[in-house]
Amino acid sequence: MILAEKAVGRRDLIKAVETWLNRVLEEASDFRAEVSEGPGGWITVKPDEELIETVIRLQARLDPTSSGKPPYTARVHEIGRSKITIEYPLPNGLTVRKMLSASSFAAGLGYDGDRPIEFLDVAGIFEGAPISLAADMPSLTQLELFAEQMIRGLDRVMILNAAISEVDEISRLLGDQIAHHDHLTLSTHILYLRLGARLDKLTRKMREKLSDGAIIKPLPWKEAAQLLESGSLRLEELLARIG
Repeated sequence: MILAEKAVGRRDLIKAVETWLNRVLEEASDFRAEVSEGPGGWITVKPDEELIETVIRLQARLDPTSSGKPPYTARVHEIGRSKITIEYPLPNGLTVRKMLSASSFAAGLGYDGDRPIEFLDVAGIFEGAPISLAADMPSLTQLELFAEQMIRGLDRVMILNAAISEVDEISRLLGDQIAHHDHLTLSTHILYLRLGARLDKLTRKMREKLSDGAIIKPLPWKEAAQLLESGSLRLEELLARIG
């Protein structure tokens, strides 16, 4: 089973994901999963059993398993001046890479301004981050996730290349300052800070606790608020799309 997320050469991440997955599986079956880095750097899980796939999917907001059918999860490989390059694995192990229009993709999330790259960054779509796609545009899942961020109106932190167990521990330690957290995939997560919590201070604490290879991306609410105030972000239209 190939997951639409990369190991980025980190054996410690592979081991942490494997340990976490087997701990969850112990509660439901006698299966033992083996996690490794496969072709193209994508994380692979053996055996390819339906129960293991179900357990993985239940833990993530974005479908982390490889698929050639929409909606599917991809990774942002590169962001240029007007284009974003995404990549995702197929079940046969091949990697697909596509170049998409940044302005069109941003419009799919309700943004009609002239700074689509800045908007995508505010929305948590940056190099290395996962996105959910359908017909090379944001899927309904991606729309719902972004709408939640806007409705909550809180500072956010995205964490890449960290196991679920690591982020759960971070949330426990900083529980009085974390309002909510979601596991987007097995290695990508988003945390919402409580009102009054210091984004810079919490980011620094997270860096002290997480593995060296983890990427921490602060997403200040004030930047998203500026887009709302300017009228560039059509929040009402976004909410109408997701019902």
